[in-house]
Amino acid sequence: GSSSRVGSQVSLVSPELPDRVMYSPMQQVRGTNEFSARAGPFEYSSIGGTESMLEAGGFARTDSMEITNDPRFFSDNVINYRLAAFGGLSVVSGLMVQNAMDHLFGMRKQMTASPADLDGFCQFVAFILLGLVVFLNMIAVYVGVAQPYHTIRLMTAGPTGFEAAATYYLNKNIIAWRHTAVRGALSSLPLFVASSALRMVVKFDRENMKDTTPDGDSPPLESRIMGLAMMGYFLIMTACLIFIHCRHSSVFEDRYQYVKPSLKQHSQALGVMVTGAASKPFFS
Repeated sequence: GSSSRVGSQVSLVSPELPDRVMYSPMQQVRGTNEFSARAGPFEYSSIGGTESMLEAGGFARTDSMEITNDPRFFSDNVINYRLAAFGGLSVVSGLMVQNAMDHLFGMRKQMTASPADLDGFCQFVAFILLGLVVFLNMIAVYVGVAQPYHTIRLMTAGPTGFEAAATYYLNKNIIAWRHTAVRGALSSLPLFVASSALRMVVKFDRENMKDTTPDGDSPPLESRIMGLAMMGYFLIMTACLIFIHCRHSSVFEDRYQYVKPSLKQHSQALGVMVTGAASKPFFS
């Protein structure tokens, strides 16, 4: 009795490997919610009307990679460390997008491209910088979400999942956008501070203009001086961020060039997987 129940889930002992037991996964019986090892190919639930339209329109697919509980998926690898270092980028960039969008919609649109009007010109340049901050961080948000998602899906696709994920991660197009996302997100920090510096002059002038002057057309001298002083203070912070960013980048590039010759270990294996023959290294 007990042996027959075990035999429904576990196949016979392999003649080639007598000390191992071959496992047969449970399959779902067609049209039921019950599972049986004797069922045929795995059958999924039928697709609904809305989902059919999504698939027909090319917006979504209704097939996915099979789920295999491969023990290797639970072991650590170098791609996981890369993704962990890259994963926080989308969170920070998302906060930057929200903050910059709030400033873009909240700031007054009294601006001009003529430097003759100091307040209008500073407001215009700050608006352009904030728009650039939004653009750079939107790229970082997308790349920071899409690339880890695609990499993990490929990594868990099957026996060659790691190699497939490595070919995706080391694809030159994917590398270019990943580096663009990181560089853009880091560069947006001093740009955001610089835009705040320009807005300081406008903030001090326009908030004190109607309160302290009879005509309300010109700011008091004290407010203008304080606004320029605060702009200089924020520009100093901008310069410090740029210096810190350049120093970190230069040290990293120096160390990267030092270890670059050792980054070719996967090139032959990945080339065989993609083309069926050895290819030239990814790095040259």
